[in-house]
Amino acid sequence: MAGMDSAVVGTNGNHLSGSSSSPLPPLVFKVADNQVAGHRFEEGRVGSLIDDSGRFYKPLQTGARGDKEVNFFKRFHSDVNVPSSVKSFFPNFFGTIEIDTPNGGGLVRHAVMENLTNGFQHPSVMDVKIGFRTWYLEAGPKYVEKCKLKDQETTSAALGIRVSGMMVYEANKGEAWKAGRDWCKYIKTEAVSEALVRFASSNPSAEKEYDGAFCKAVYGATLTELQKLKSWFEEQKSYHFHSASVLIVYEGKPSRTQTVSVRLVDFAHVVYDKNEIDDNFLSGLNALMKMLTEIIDSVGNVDTSASHK
Repeated sequence: MAGMDSAVVGTNGNHLSGSSSSPLPPLVFKVADNQVAGHRFEEGRVGSLIDDSGRFYKPLQTGARGDKEVNFFKRFHSDVNVPSSVKSFFPNFFGTIEIDTPNGGGLVRHAVMENLTNGFQHPSVMDVKIGFRTWYLEAGPKYVEKCKLKDQETTSAALGIRVSGMMVYEANKGEAWKAGRDWCKYIKTEAVSEALVRFASSNPSAEKEYDGAFCKAVYGATLTELQKLKSWFEEQKSYHFHSASVLIVYEGKPSRTQTVSVRLVDFAHVVYDKNEIDDNFLSGLNALMKMLTEIIDSVGNVDTSASHK
């Protein structure tokens, strides 16, 4: 691979494991430039990729942790007790594939799923991790202590949400402003609301005084979708989502109506059949909805011109 922007070609015959499809023709992969958190493609690191067909390729960790996310998709999408309206919040899953990525030094197994920014010309994307705790006892003491420390050092433990990544298209400049890892990591509790306003502003690259130009449209549509999710989480007892995120995407190119997508991502730490409400995720979801409602109230009534995707 000549550089970070070059395409990567799979060399394993491109057959999707767990899929009924026949072997695929050679695929051309691109760096997932719209990714704002998680496995970013950087020098010396294996990262997520996309192709032109609208699919997203997430590198899986070796062993049980990689299998866990794959098994979640298989179980969840085949669960007849989960309404299709709820399943639509989760990425479609197409199996796994091994890709020869130079950064990985060989074949790396990837989960193949829906590219959630596909169809957006200039997507603005935000990843918000949900829950007052990202750990669960079944993960073992070492992992629990690591997560407890991170939850305390970030805003998860205090607020129930953590902004893990953000990219905002700035139409006036014709380019996107992207938050760095450290910017997200060190957001103070009192600055989270401002960060959410920044995501829905036309001037995200400014140092302060974000205009919140799209707050009513973007967060009005977001709250409508989150309410649907909340209704399911208030009833379901089969799945507990630890360290999962709400991914909000909206079209950064100005238009008469604002297209907004609200989905869930990151399922490597789901615990099953606890026979109780997932209060941790539900509480975090409520905290996010409360904060978004307060932002909308601070800028006026909800703009109903937004459309949902």
